[in-house]
Amino acid sequence: MNTLTRLESIVSRLPRPGLTQILLGALILLQFPLWFGQGGWIRVWRLERQVEVKHLENEGKRLRVAELEGEVRDFKSSPRAAEERARYELGMIMPGERFVQWGEPARPAATAGSADPSTPKAGRP
Repeated sequence: MNTLTRLESIVSRLPRPGLTQILLGALILLQFPLWFGQGGWIRVWRLERQVEVKHLENEGKRLRVAELEGEVRDFKSSPRAAEERARYELGMIMPGERFVQWGEPARPAATAGSADPSTPKAGRP
């Protein structure tokens, strides 16, 4: 028995597909690119999520730009705005001025055995 006759006998034993099976196969072949292809639904959904993330990032950046524009308007309208900012953020003082800060001094962390750090510990001179 040669190879061609063996192949024909194998093929003849396979069940013949019906119309329903052929149409189902065609439907699957047509749906595959719609779902998984270059412009498929899955890729479109992924790209829509990326667009939403970028919109949120842009909104945050718009708010930051609005804040910076407000600061620029302050600097243009008031000559003392730069001086005020330098004093507040950088702690700068003018020549001849003295820096005085009001408020309670920072307390060091309580040590074991003493609630008040200013009181001497027992056994120490």
